[in-house]
Amino acid sequence: MSEYILVSTTDRYRTVTNNPNLELVAAYEYYFFGKKKTLFEVCKIVGDDARIIIQGVSEKFADNSIPLKVFPKFDSTAQIEKEIYELDIDKDSKIIKTA
Repeated sequence: MSEYILVSTTDRYRTVTNNPNLELVAAYEYYFFGKKKTLFEVCKIVGDDARIIIQGVSEKFADNSIPLKVFPKFDSTAQIEKEIYELDIDKDSKIIKTA
């Protein structure tokens, strides 16, 4: 059975998903009052030894390499999509699937 994780990128930090142990499955942009706040990326876990790299964007900090084991895992993309779309509640809070 496949496992999936959800990672996010904001204007403060960027989560690197270009990783041989991850396969990007879908991407969603979250807009709040017309301003893009977050990019959510759903990734299929291809190899258990993956590490997630988080890089500072507006805040400067050393790259943070986090082992995959600390991220919540999902059995299906439908479970993740349900979580993401909980943010899509009214005209001022929108989720747009981009990939």
